[in-house]
Amino acid sequence: MRVLYHWPLDPASRTIRLALTEKQLEAEFRLSPPWKPDPEISRLAPGAASPVLIHQGSHGRLVASGTQAILEYLEEEGGERLLPGAAQDRAEVRRLWRWCEDAFADVNASLLTERITMWIRRDREPDSAALRTGAHALRGRITFLNALAGQTAFLAGRNLSLVDLSAAAHLSCYDYFGDVQWDLVPELRVWYAQVKSRPSFRPLLADRVEGARPARHYADLDF
Repeated sequence: MRVLYHWPLDPASRTIRLALTEKQLEAEFRLSPPWKPDPEISRLAPGAASPVLIHQGSHGRLVASGTQAILEYLEEEGGERLLPGAAQDRAEVRRLWRWCEDAFADVNASLLTERITMWIRRDREPDSAALRTGAHALRGRITFLNALAGQTAFLAGRNLSLVDLSAAAHLSCYDYFGDVQWDLVPELRVWYAQVKSRPSFRPLLADRVEGARPARHYADLDF
């Protein structure tokens, strides 16, 4: 039995949810906001924050936290492969996957954090300077991804990989608030429409968070 502690608008949590569905691995999803983690997380993995995956299997209980630990473990579990077979291809996927995690970190810390502050938590006034900084950083990130999307069917080659899941998970969170300027990145828009149309994406498009309605086009596959 797998249990994933997650929060709907956390890009890391969304990445794990996509991977589980792509691999057709069943899991129970339990909500754990970043600012108020489920007490079970502290008990089982002191110092960890969502996403946290717990798997009670025949060999005992496994507790994995963070995208790298969880996704690498899921690759070993089987199902649809999200890392290529060839060593050099795996290295490239891991490089771009790491780029996504690192490059979007400042967007998460500025733009996404302020959107959540503005619409969901409402515990302070949003920082307009942080919003501007995050929006500027996001434009740079999507410009880079647009160049990748124009080269092959997916961001790291001909097949869906962890790079696509990570990038799509991040962009979907920003797109929830209408912050992705799709008109600036036509190649990336085509790629995102392709990934967005996959069955694994449907639960994400159905996510709704109290206090914040998604942008009008958020769940539209033909946006």
